[in-house]
Amino acid sequence: MSLIAQRTTQADDGARIAYEVRHEPGARPAILALHGVLVGTSNWVHQMLRLPQFHWIAPFFRGHGNSAPAGEHPTIERAAYDALAVLDAEDVEQAVVIGNSLGATVALALGLLRPERVRGLLLVEPSVPALLSDRGGDRLSAAARQARVFLAEGKVDEALDLFLTPRLGADWPNKVGRRRLAEWRHNVLSTPAWFDAVMDFDPGPGPLAALNIPTLLVYGANTQPEYRELTLAVADALPPTDLVEVPDAGHGVPVDNPDAFNALLLEFLERIGVAGSS
Repeated sequence: MSLIAQRTTQADDGARIAYEVRHEPGARPAILALHGVLVGTSNWVHQMLRLPQFHWIAPFFRGHGNSAPAGEHPTIERAAYDALAVLDAEDVEQAVVIGNSLGATVALALGLLRPERVRGLLLVEPSVPALLSDRGGDRLSAAARQARVFLAEGKVDEALDLFLTPRLGADWPNKVGRRRLAEWRHNVLSTPAWFDAVMDFDPGPGPLAALNIPTLLVYGANTQPEYRELTLAVADALPPTDLVEVPDAGHGVPVDNPDAFNALLLEFLERIGVAGSS
């Protein structure tokens, strides 16, 4: 029997939202884990398998896994409400929300939109390019623009290469299993649209400065400079917030250095008073 269950629910517009759950008897608190673009819930495999004392809930954003297509214009706010629909389906009133990359940006939006549903935020390299005067996120969207060209020509693996080579190296096809590769070939079709959604997300400095949720910001020591810059911009916009650099990790900290990330997660949960079941 699989430790991780596959489930679906409906968003408020009727769209199908797929998600994964691991909930052992007595496990708590609920942790809503929001993945980065392209990778899907594999973003959290080292957490869901290694930390069974928590109630894990990991949605697939639209265009990922078995969720509905993303469409041409997904938004960060829409993704946050989709995540709320998953919490409602699991009868969870409040959760600790963790996110990586796109997922961290959606987690931040969720905290702004419905703070009463969020016990704490652990954000791994969130991106809010609107906070930068030079719109530094434009450097990231260049890859998305090129990906659109490749996808229009049916060159799916070339599009994947744009995003995976910086993370996994040029030999990434040899590091990815057949099942994962098939999943990512599907997910990459929506990647340019999600990059646009990140670029369009602009909550304004006032709401960010007023956010009253325990928050931990994390970035990888080996991440790309633009991701570090974007993370620091979010740190500057929020109330005083802990900011941690994780060694031996790039943009995908929970996968790159799961031991260090899991230790940070446990410390954060202890600090906010939701340490989990014994």
